[in-house]
Amino acid sequence: MFSLHPLKENVSELLLLSVHMMLSFVVLSVPQVEVDSGVESVQLPCKTTVHLPEDVRVEWSVSLYDNKVHVYENGSDQPEEQDEFYIGRTEMKRNLLKTGDLSLTLKYPRDIDRDTFTCTVYSREGNILMKKDVKLQVKDCQVEVEEGVESVQLPFRTIGDLPEDAKVWWKREEPKPKVTAHLYQNGSDQPKNQNKSYKDRTERNKDLLKTEDFSLTLKNPTVRDTGTYVCGVYNTQKKVLRKKTVILKVKERTQDKDETVDIRNRSSSTDPTPLMNDQSV
Repeated sequence: MFSLHPLKENVSELLLLSVHMMLSFVVLSVPQVEVDSGVESVQLPCKTTVHLPEDVRVEWSVSLYDNKVHVYENGSDQPEEQDEFYIGRTEMKRNLLKTGDLSLTLKYPRDIDRDTFTCTVYSREGNILMKKDVKLQVKDCQVEVEEGVESVQLPFRTIGDLPEDAKVWWKREEPKPKVTAHLYQNGSDQPKNQNKSYKDRTERNKDLLKTEDFSLTLKNPTVRDTGTYVCGVYNTQKKVLRKKTVILKVKERTQDKDETVDIRNRSSSTDPTPLMNDQSV
């Protein structure tokens, strides 16, 4: 009697292969959002055309630690369920269930926010109705100059209310060891906490907390200043309010051909010493 078992096995294998390929495609097609560190905000998109009941729960989380980034339930946000790292930094649209726009706005993204964010919609019974991943890439700012320039600026501008007693701390974190390039605290600069290699070489903007321009000017940069600089803005509880990374590269100065001195063409007015080789010709 002819058996259909081999045919069934082949069909099953093909189905499993198709599912595997579909899952692989889903993983590879995860949308990616890329922004510069220090920007005011970034939007992580998540939209649906499916009608959602009013009693659903919308939860944004991150994959690395499975922390809750933002929770919406019973018609309002649930900040008490939010991880403290994201408190005051997230926002969802109004009437999100009617519009189907479940996108999340993340304020003041920083390098440590690089992660895969997941938007999950649960039914009242806890069943998953929808799930979407968004990968966030926060790019570090890069500045490149050549030795010999008068100064270089490490840019950092932001928007948003900040306390008047905030601390602004610029550090060079790479190469090791970490050193303080500039510290602003209690309304003034703190040169005593500054590494000696930066003494009298840094300058901040006036009224930096009012203008929210925390850029740092580094005078007479040299190759030794090359490195990764991080500026953190902290409150009195040492909580990070703003943060930005700037990668500085100072290249060795290249001598132009016009600046090269030809020893055979030197004038006796600038160098009275006779050239023995020239006289011997």
